Amino acid sequence: MTQPLKAHAGAAAPRSEAMCREVRRSPVFHRLVPMESGIGWPLPVPVVQDGVPRVYVRLPLFVLRPDPAGGADLFPPFATATLDWSTRRLVEYADLRFKEPQRSRAEWSQPVGRFPHPAVEGLTTDVYRDLRTRLFGLYDELFDELTVGRQPGGGWAEEFGGLLGRLLEPALVPYYRRLAPKFLGRHLPDRHLPDER
Repeated sequence: MTQPLKAHAGAAAPRSEAMCREVRRSPVFHRLVPMESGIGWPLPVPVVQDGVPRVYVRLPLFVLRPDPAGGADLFPPFATATLDWSTRRLVEYADLRFKEPQRSRAEWSQPVGRFPHPAVEGLTTDVYRDLRTRLFGLYDELFDELTVGRQPGGGWAEEFGGLLGRLLEPALVPYYRRLAPKFLGRHLPDRHLPDER
C-alpha cells in the first residue's frame, strides 16, 4: 500500500488540485453546474498543435447528494469541463446529456454508487486527504511530462495506478472508461472492480 505523504506546513497544494478549486469558484461553474456537484479526477487530453505538445485537462462533473445518515449518493457524470494545463483557462464545457442524446435521460436521475466506497471508508479524513493530495501531485508530474511529449518514468505508473484504483469511486469507473478509454486502459487495465458495470 502506498503510504500517504504528510504535507509540510506552508507547502503549496498540487497545481491540479488548486485548478479544481479554481474551477469550482468560477462564474461558469456557478452558472451551469448544480450546487451539490462534485469534480471528478482529471483526465489528460494531450494534443500536438503546430508541432508542439499541449495538455488539456478534462474534469468530469457529477452530482454528489449528501445523505443525512452519512456519506453521499453518487450520480453519473453529467458534464465535463476542460482546461488548458498551462494557462488554467476553461476551453470547453460539455453537457453529456446533450452530447450523448442516445443515452436515456433517466440514466442521470438515479444514483449509481456511494461515497465513501469500501476502499476508503475506513480511512480517517486526514489520511484520505493525504492520499488525495499525493494523487494530485502525481497528476502534476503526468501533465508536466506530457507537456514535453513524454510519460513519467521510474515507479510513477505503479504508484499512480494504485492510488487512482483506490480513490476513484468504483461506480464511476465505467463512466471514466467512456470518457477516456486509453487513459483508463493504461492505468486501470482490465480491472473489474466489484461495483463496475
